[in-house]
Amino acid sequence: MFAMTRELAAILGIDPSRLRLEWISSAEGTRFAQVATEFTERVKAIGPSPIRKAA
Repeated sequence: MFAMTRELAAILGIDPSRLRLEWISSAEGTRFAQVATEFTERVKAIGPSPIRKAA
């Protein structure tokens, strides 16, 4: 299902790297914080969404 979502994003002109799926237990607070920080940095590096500009 996630692969299909990435394909759909690409078709719609959304960079698929803006999507990320991680399985993290509720007991893994440190891991969640790490993943959230990494993903936030990646999205900031990509820049604003082209979809947002078109809206």
